Amino acid sequence: MNTKKKLGYYLNLDWTYTIETETSNGHRYFIIRVNELPGVCTDAESIEEGMQLIKEAIEGAVALYLKNGEPVPEPIKKADFKGNIAYRTTSERHYSVAKVAKEMHKSISKTIDDLVDIGLEKGHFVS
Repeated sequence: MNTKKKLGYYLNLDWTYTIETETSNGHRYFIIRVNELPGVCTDAESIEEGMQLIKEAIEGAVALYLKNGEPVPEPIKKADFKGNIAYRTTSERHYSVAKVAKEMHKSISKTIDDLVDIGLEKGHFVS
């Protein structure tokens, strides 16, 4: 039985994008990147045009992955995550988080959530 996924499967996935606005010589344009496919991006004068172009870029990138027999990175599905994370840390960090939680009148879990949110908002993560 052939279990290999075909191009059409990948083209229908819920890809996520990063859209940035740039200005050059007084002219605004949009840069669109596919978060799950490193190096796949395009630019356009409108988001609508850019989204059409990025779909073509995704098709080309996926076709190349398939042609080379390489695994195609897929978007993660939000439904696969239930909100339970087993997290271990040092006793010193646990103590520090507990102190902050007590000062803020929050649970340790809520305090960790807040700290993660701050880190994600500021882009403090290693890729």
